[in-house]
Amino acid sequence: MKKEVQALIKHRRARFVPAILAGMAGLTLVAGLLLVINFFTRGPGQALLHTPTPTPTLTFTPAPPTPLPTDTSTPAPPTDTPGPSPTPTPVTYTVNSGDTFFGIAQQYSVDLCELMAFNQITDPALVSIGTVITIPVGGVELPTPTPLPTEIVNQRGARIQYIVQCGDTLQSIAAKFNSTAEDIAQRNKITDPNTINPGQVLEVRINIATPTPAPTATRSP
Repeated sequence: MKKEVQALIKHRRARFVPAILAGMAGLTLVAGLLLVINFFTRGPGQALLHTPTPTPTLTFTPAPPTPLPTDTSTPAPPTDTPGPSPTPTPVTYTVNSGDTFFGIAQQYSVDLCELMAFNQITDPALVSIGTVITIPVGGVELPTPTPLPTEIVNQRGARIQYIVQCGDTLQSIAAKFNSTAEDIAQRNKITDPNTINPGQVLEVRINIATPTPAPTATRSP
């Protein structure tokens, strides 16, 4: 009897061992599946299941260039185009202490004779301090003798006032107006015909002398 019981127990053990092993194997399999699922869903294996989404790259698109404003201003005239020459303007000068006419003429690079004629000064030594004179610089033209009025141009013995110019002599003045050097000297009380000065005002009688015709050149036969 005892042997039968032991045999029965062994038989039952032999029947349960495979079941227990199968159960343990099943538990092991389930645990392995859980670990695999956990690995791919929550663990590092998650990155293997999901295709990485590419990070969007920012592409810089340059903005279209802003058109420059069109220059509508009127172009300036060429600078190399010569314009009208400015009108020469004489310079005024006040005579100071120690000044001489010769020194003033040198200072402004003008001819002493022209400086005297322009200011109608016959004796520079008599010009006093404070006198304002005009200096013909920059191409200023010297005053020219006033032409004779038409009503006396042919009158004999008509009297005119003449301002001595640079280079004038009694003879040259007499020749201009059909006068004589002797008559001009007598009327203006000139004792030395070489003492007339630019700017000096002379009284001249016109048409009192017959003009001498210039000699005509003759051809040799």
